[in-house]
Amino acid sequence: MTELSQSPLIYVSVFLLGLGLNLTPCIYPMLSITVSLFRSSEHESHGRAFIKALAYVLGMVTMYSVLGLVAATTGRFFGEWLQNSWVQLGAGIFVIGLAFSMLGLYQFRLPSWLMPSHRGVAKRTLLSFFVSGLLVGIIAAPCMGPAVLALLTFVSKQQNTAFGFSLFFVMALGLGLPYLVLGTYSGLLAKLPRSGGWMVWIERLMGVVLLTFGISYVAIAFRWPFLNAIVPWTLVAGGIYLGWIERSARSSRVFSIIQRIAGTIAVVLGFFFLLTVKESVVWEKYHAGVLEEAQTAGQPVILDFYADWCIPCHELDQFTYTDVRVIKLLRNFRRIKVDTTNVETEEIRDAISRFDIFGVPTVLFLDAQGAEVPELRMNGFVPPEEFIAAVGASRLGKISGSVKRGVGNA
Repeated sequence: MTELSQSPLIYVSVFLLGLGLNLTPCIYPMLSITVSLFRSSEHESHGRAFIKALAYVLGMVTMYSVLGLVAATTGRFFGEWLQNSWVQLGAGIFVIGLAFSMLGLYQFRLPSWLMPSHRGVAKRTLLSFFVSGLLVGIIAAPCMGPAVLALLTFVSKQQNTAFGFSLFFVMALGLGLPYLVLGTYSGLLAKLPRSGGWMVWIERLMGVVLLTFGISYVAIAFRWPFLNAIVPWTLVAGGIYLGWIERSARSSRVFSIIQRIAGTIAVVLGFFFLLTVKESVVWEKYHAGVLEEAQTAGQPVILDFYADWCIPCHELDQFTYTDVRVIKLLRNFRRIKVDTTNVETEEIRDAISRFDIFGVPTVLFLDAQGAEVPELRMNGFVPPEEFIAAVGASRLGKISGSVKRGVGNA
């Protein structure tokens, strides 16, 4: 443990892990929020903008350092705080408010009690950006799962609180670095000449993306059943608005053509997703005693722990579990989904505790005797090819010849 904590390579790797999180889908609303919060900085020096951006990023860092440390030291489920309907609703309203600002309905202003006084006192302003960073941490949480799970597993074995906190702190710094740069220079966007009307169109695009995420959070909070239809309908409505209604860049004939082409493609994609019904893995809902039933019947089991707010969980459903080869590979398994969107029920809490689940998505496999196959545990989004290779090469994939034939005939 001492050697690990003294190795700079560990911290470099964790920093890069955090930086890599910016390649996940959650980057889009976070970019939009950052631009929205800092676009009023055009009249400030780069030094002042940097201090505000630093306070903003430190809010994000604080959020994940504390949450990750609590999860690692207490064994609590990471993201459990996101399951509170009031948190989800608050996050949704916050994002929708910023979205309307990006769409030009009004100019977003921080609450007056957080703004500096006429005497130029700056402390309140810095506090406002720190609090905003805390809130933005909620927006990034649905994409944090895989990296956090990997780090939680490592930290929980070290039994060193200071070391665990420092690792989460460094990971969060990696996540926040691009936003430190973006926050510092976002004010430059407002200094672009008026001929650059396409920048206004980009801002409207960010507003549409933010609105999508905000509505999704509200839908999760109220447990509305149309969550999976939000993105396709956003493509349709957003494509019509951005391609044919929004006129901010119509002075440029070339950009107008590009705008209409992009809008048309978005509408076509939206209707394609709405009208195309993919075959998918059929799951049964987890309930007390279901694993004992499978063990009695001598069936291997796949357990998929997921949550509605978890973006990598939706990626698994959309891309991996709709692959015909994966469907055939799993047909001899008892396929069980454990919904952790709300962990208030005792049976869900028992399942999380029983299998030491730190967060979602987590996919694990049980053999016919009910014992987990540890080398097959998967965290985060796993592409179909990787999923098939792992399961097919395992002892579970070799139990039944029919399973192997299923993959071979796909």
